[in-house]
Amino acid sequence: MNKAVIILVFVLFGAPVLIATLLHSEWFDARMGGTRNHGEFVQPVIPLPDGWQASRGDGSSLSRDDLLDRWQLVHRRQQPCDEACLEDLYWLRQVRRAQDRHQPDVGLLLVSLTPVDEQTRQQILTLADDFQILDGQAAAAVHEAFPSPPEAPSSYILDPMGNIILQYSADADPNGIRRDLRRLLTWTQRN
Repeated sequence: MNKAVIILVFVLFGAPVLIATLLHSEWFDARMGGTRNHGEFVQPVIPLPDGWQASRGDGSSLSRDDLLDRWQLVHRRQQPCDEACLEDLYWLRQVRRAQDRHQPDVGLLLVSLTPVDEQTRQQILTLADDFQILDGQAAAAVHEAFPSPPEAPSSYILDPMGNIILQYSADADPNGIRRDLRRLLTWTQRN
């Protein structure tokens, strides 16, 4: 009876270890299919170009270094920033607000090939006073770095190292962007 109990204990505790080892070995390909993200991964990731500098409305300058060390929610467009653009920017702001204690870890950026007029700039800054706006000629080099066609307005998530990692179409659900950003912030939380 003692032998049977010992064998049973080895089987009960050894079987899960053996199964896990086999599933992670080279003999079996037991990877999960599909992904849980709502955006499309940019593979390979695309780093923002270096060496550009843009003037902000207050006279200071904006460069790639100003975007590092924070996640960035980016909206890119070629056309002028109209009501649809302002609505997209509103939803990006809401996505950031939904991150609770991680809000300071997320920046907001508009990249527009068309210069943003002063009235629209003020409307954007009313949404969030720390919204970064890169527009006009200064935005050209950065605008070209993004993977989707330039004529289609779209949103992106940039990692803290300045890499474009996720892209979203113009009709993407802001709730999906929020979920993706939440996972990224949770997985990369600093201690």
